[in-house]
This record gives sequence, C-alpha cells and structure tokens, in this order.
Amino acid sequence: MRFLGNIEAKTDAKGRAFLPAQFRKVLSASGEESLVLRQDVFEKILVIYPESVWCAMMDEMRAKLSRWDRQQQMVYRTFVSSVINLAVDGNGRILIPKPFLQQAGIRQAIRFVGMGDTIEIWPNEPDDQQPFMETTAFGQALEQLMSTDTPPTLNDD
Repeated sequence: MRFLGNIEAKTDAKGRAFLPAQFRKVLSASGEESLVLRQDVFEKILVIYPESVWCAMMDEMRAKLSRWDRQQQMVYRTFVSSVINLAVDGNGRILIPKPFLQQAGIRQAIRFVGMGDTIEIWPNEPDDQQPFMETTAFGQALEQLMSTDTPPTLNDD
C-alpha cells in the first residue's frame, strides 16, 4: 500500500474533511476499512495509519520495549493512548475531533501528504510551517543520503 501525493483540502465547521479520492482508492484496493489517527511524534501535524500498518508498528514497538522497564512502559503508553479510530463515511469524509485539530494548529485549510504507508495532515494556512524542504537543501540532503552506504544523520542547519 502506497499513498502518494500532496492534496489541499478544507475542514468544515464540524471538523470533517474529504479524504482524497486517490487515498480512498488505495485503502479500498488494500481492503483497509479502519484507520487510526495520532499526532506526529516530531511535527505539529496529524498522521493517519491504516489499521494494518498501525498494528504492525505496535507489534514492532512492543517487541523492542520491555514491560518491566518503567520508562519504556511510559513511552509505549504515551504513544498508544493518544489515538482514535477513524472511519470514512459514505461521502468519503473523515471526522477529525476538535482536540486533534487544535493540537496540530489546524484552523480550516489542510494539506494531505501521502507518505507511503501513512497519510500526514498538515495545517495549510499561509503562515504555517510547510512540509517540504527548500529545493537546494533537499538536493544536498538527498545527495548525502543516497551517496553513502551508511545513512548519516541530517542537521537542521
């Protein structure tokens, strides 16, 4: 399953937004009906996980974390407790609860960004942070990442 694209949309007064048709087609072709919504760990955005992707990630995380380590349990608890299940209604809309919209700083305009096996939801007002790197910085970072066998860490310079 691969979500690709960058689609602008709007939420209505109730927090509903049309999930882009190309993303709905990917979900349908994959037999996915359930979605999970969570605020991103690193950015002030929301991430939609198809349930199978979410479950695989939970299995991987659980396998790496000890149930007998207090901090690891807190990390796991924090990660999995801040989610909701989403459903796509008959009109192709999802309902994003107000607290999630507020956490991500979303007012009305949004941007759906396909990230392979997940979909990001970014605020899309003129003064909001943008989800993409500047062209020159992107080219340099991509060259650095793809020209080595061992992935280097990127600096935020």
